Amino acid sequence: MVLFPYSAPQNESRYGSVVEESVKNRTLGSIFIVAGTTIGAGMLAMPLAAAGVGFGVTVVLLGGLWALMCYTALLLLEVYQHVPADTGLGSLAARYLGRYGQWITGFSMMFLMYALTAAYISGAGELIASSINDGFGASLSPETGAIVFTLIGGGVVCAGTSLVDLFNRFLFSAKILFLIVMLVLLAPHVHKINLLSLPLEKGLALSAIPVIFTSFGFHG
Repeated sequence: MVLFPYSAPQNESRYGSVVEESVKNRTLGSIFIVAGTTIGAGMLAMPLAAAGVGFGVTVVLLGGLWALMCYTALLLLEVYQHVPADTGLGSLAARYLGRYGQWITGFSMMFLMYALTAAYISGAGELIASSINDGFGASLSPETGAIVFTLIGGGVVCAGTSLVDLFNRFLFSAKILFLIVMLVLLAPHVHKINLLSLPLEKGLALSAIPVIFTSFGFHG
């Protein structure tokens, strides 16, 4: 009678390492999704919106609104500990806030998502059109640029979450790289007196709050 060695522990160890690697990969992808959503177009909009309130007030607004949005995200995470992971915000609102809460939540998320989508398509369309016109001497209209951006972005989204994850990782890594390069190049031109000046106007401070608030939103 031939006895074969028992190989289950090795298989279990290999399976465990694969699962652990998959979990790490998902965690990294989730981090990039949240960071990419938070550090998005706000990198362009926030400096323009906060230029008139001064460096100190801008830091306070950034810190305060970041803490608020982080706190609400942790509350949402706490709620998801007691429901299935694929439960939508509408179902959560119906369960904990009732029918009227579900209506308000659905309308709020729909309004926010449509507003952000319109803003991204409009802004990206203008950037694409101006870049192509400057680089190739073309006469592309912003509307055509918006269509090009919609086709590219919509195609990536329709291809599936795996491609979205890879595309987001590439774009976020490139964005961080360019941000570091920009900071290194601009650091010698920073003047301390400009950081200490307070060109504060109440209207400008109020107008900067929605831009910063939206930039830290990733809860959807």
